[in-house]
Amino acid sequence: MTKLKEFIKKPVVGYTAAACIAVLLYELLEHSSSIGNFFTGIWGFLSPVITGIIIAYLFDPVADDFFEKKVLRNVRKDSARHTLGVILTIICIIIILALLLLALIPSVVKSVSKLISNWSDYTQKLNALINKLAAFAASHKINIDVNKIESTIDNSMNKVMDLIKNNSKTILGKVGEIGSGITTFFVGVIFGFCFLAAKSTLLDFLNKIRSALYTKERLEKNNQLWSSCHKIFIRYVGCTLLDALIVGIATLIFTLVTNTPYAALIAVVVAITNIIPTFGPMIGAAIGIFFIILESPVKALVFLIFIVVIQAVDGMIIKPKLFKGSLGIPAVWTLVLIILGGKIAGILGIILAIPFAAMFVIIYRNTIEPKLEKRAEKINALPENG
Repeated sequence: MTKLKEFIKKPVVGYTAAACIAVLLYELLEHSSSIGNFFTGIWGFLSPVITGIIIAYLFDPVADDFFEKKVLRNVRKDSARHTLGVILTIICIIIILALLLLALIPSVVKSVSKLISNWSDYTQKLNALINKLAAFAASHKINIDVNKIESTIDNSMNKVMDLIKNNSKTILGKVGEIGSGITTFFVGVIFGFCFLAAKSTLLDFLNKIRSALYTKERLEKNNQLWSSCHKIFIRYVGCTLLDALIVGIATLIFTLVTNTPYAALIAVVVAITNIIPTFGPMIGAAIGIFFIILESPVKALVFLIFIVVIQAVDGMIIKPKLFKGSLGIPAVWTLVLIILGGKIAGILGIILAIPFAAMFVIIYRNTIEPKLEKRAEKINALPENG
C-alpha cells in the first residue's frame, strides 16, 4: 500500500491521468449524440421497471401503514396480511382512478371541444370588448388605435390556427408519444404492484447485500439516515398531492355553483398546476382566466377573486396544517432550488427540488458535517502538537 501511494504521487502518474481524462472527455463530446441515443434506448427499456419501483415506493405506505397495520391488524399470518394489504391497495387505486376518469374525462373533452368550436365567436367577442374599451377611452379623451389592436389579435389567432394545421403531423406524432408514454406508465403500474407484492423478498435481498458491505454500527446509522429521508419525501409528496386535490375540488365546486364555463377543465388545470411550488398557482389562475374571459369577463373577475382567496387560505391555513412546519429549507433558497430543479429536470425537477434539498440537508448534517468538524479539529490541533 505504501509503495502504491508513493507511485501515485509521482508527477508522471498525474500527467498520464490528466491526459487520459482529456482524451475521454474529447471522445464523449465527439460522440455525444450516439451516447445520448444509447442512454435514451436504455431508458426506454428500463423506464417501465423504474416507474414500477417509484409506484411501489409511493404506495407502500398505503399498503403497509394503513391496511396491514390498521385495517388488517387482526390477521395473524404475516404473509396473508401483506397479500391482502396489497390487493386492497390495488382495488382502492382502481376505484379512485375509475371514478376520476368517469367524472372528469367527459367534462374535459366537452370543454375542449367547445373551446375549439367557439374559437371564431371568441375572436368576435374579444374584438367587441376592445371596441368597448376604445369607446370608454375616447370618452375620456384617450386615443387608442383599435384597428391596429384588432389586426394584431386576428393575425395572432390565425397564426395559431395555421400553426396547428401546418404541424398536424407533428402534433399527431406527439399525441402518439403521449399514448406510448401512457402505455409505459400502465406497464410500470403492473411492475409496481409486482414489486409491492414481493416487497419482503426484495428487502431481504437488499439488506443482505448492505450487511455484507457495512459494519453493524454503520448499517444502523445508514438505516436511520434513509428512514429520515424516506419520511420527508413521502410526507412531502403525500401532502402536496392532498393539497392539490383540496384546491382542485374547491375550484370545481365554486365553478359549478357560479356556472363558470369549462368548470371541470379549469379545476383539473388548477389542481395540477398547484403541485408546482410558487409559480404553479399563478399559472393555473392565468390559464383559467384566459378560458373564462372569452365567455364572460365578469365571471373571469369573480374567478380571479376566488383564486386569490383560495390561495391565501391554502398558504396560511391548509399547507401549514398539512406540512406541520418547515422541511428544513430556508425560505430564501426555495426560489433558487425551484429554478435549478426546472433547469435540470423540467417540471419534475421543479416539483421534487424542495424534498430532495431537504434530504440533502439531513445527509449533510448527519454525514458530511461531522466529518468536517473532525477534520477541523485535527487541523486546529496540528500547531499544538508541533
